[in-house]
Amino acid sequence: TAAAQALYLTQSTVSAHIQTLERALETQLFTRDVRKKICLTEAGRILYPQVQEILERCQALHAAVHPDDLPAVLSLAASTVPCKCLLPALMADFLKRRPECRYLLKKGDSAQVHRWLLAQEARIGFVGAKLEPARCRYYPLLRDKLVLLTANDEHFRSLQHAGVLGRELLTEPMVVREEGSGTRQRFDAYLERIGFDPQALRIVARIEQPDAILSIVASGVGVTVCSELAAREQLSSGRLLAFELDAGSLYRELYLATEQHAALTPLEKSFLALILQQYPPA
Repeated sequence: TAAAQALYLTQSTVSAHIQTLERALETQLFTRDVRKKICLTEAGRILYPQVQEILERCQALHAAVHPDDLPAVLSLAASTVPCKCLLPALMADFLKRRPECRYLLKKGDSAQVHRWLLAQEARIGFVGAKLEPARCRYYPLLRDKLVLLTANDEHFRSLQHAGVLGRELLTEPMVVREEGSGTRQRFDAYLERIGFDPQALRIVARIEQPDAILSIVASGVGVTVCSELAAREQLSSGRLLAFELDAGSLYRELYLATEQHAALTPLEKSFLALILQQYPPA
């Protein structure tokens, strides 16, 4: 019923189309339980992403001939640091060039952004980790330094003055991000590289919101590893201190990502071109 309403068709017409497709493929695509809840069969789950790709390519063909027929909406998803530090300026700049454009923006950690891209719930994503290299296309945009952050108190000021590295403070009480964040995954990879057992961390809090983490660290609850970009306001105001994690510093890339087979609309291609113009490949 909901599909029929969305397509401006009768329910019987939609049912007839489904039956025709099932006969053509010689397989059942949907099941209905005793509560009349409709679910995809295993064959339906296998077919679904291929159907999405076909429909996207049909839309792209139509857009190539009738570009003015499509709504000027950009469906975006971003993890915390790109959402805060990259997207505002990019969105404002593109809106000056394409004032008819409207944005639909979702915010989550890097893992959630990938799920939205693969489910076609967002078309263009901004992430801090390449979690689906076989299923997504990535465009590196910016190198983001990870630093160890502490409260700005006498104890940590003396350590900073003595040239202590962040890796020497990993035994302090620690506040960490959720496992799906790009920051957390890069930090975990760093711990593995230096041979530090993650179980040895004295984790006092796991928090999803980076701004909340920064406030908690500033109050003296513990230290954290965070993007220097995300903490620049607190660092410039003196609420936090930053320690280089290692002698060679620790970086991660921020990426623009799209689903591997997504057929981008002309509007999406224009937005991508603007970004790559400002952040050209190295």
